[in-house]
Amino acid sequence: MRSQLAAQLQQAELNAWLLGQIRAGIGQVMPQTRELFIPQMLNLQAVGGVSFKKGCYTGQEIVARMQYLGKLKRRLYRLSLEANELPEPGTPLFSPSHNSAIGEVVIAAKADQSIELLAVLQAEAADSGDVRLGTLEGPGLNLLDLPYQLDRDREIQR
Repeated sequence: MRSQLAAQLQQAELNAWLLGQIRAGIGQVMPQTRELFIPQMLNLQAVGGVSFKKGCYTGQEIVARMQYLGKLKRRLYRLSLEANELPEPGTPLFSPSHNSAIGEVVIAAKADQSIELLAVLQAEAADSGDVRLGTLEGPGLNLLDLPYQLDRDREIQR
């Protein structure tokens, strides 16, 4: 089977896969971030990636509680960065206006002349538009559009 596929398809580098995920707005939990996020922080409710009506799984009560009772304060954003080195998943992001860490890198990939990444950020801090990599004085990131809409008022069902 592998030889048949190899005759028809060309293997791509991991960077191409990650860049596709980033541009699709689909996050991925990496070993460095495995305990940092719940599904709603990765916008999985917006892309049909989590069901609140069926199934039993580890953490279901926390996920359902957030969906029906909570207020989502952190979400997935797409950003770009002018740099040569890829930031690692879990790298902290800062906002000078908040004077503290406001989120973490989820995944990153090289894109033409820049780096694109997905990060979970505090929504209020992301709205300020001043996001820095690694430290308060770190390089600035630019917010990019996601390929889907998020409605903050309707994303949590009450």
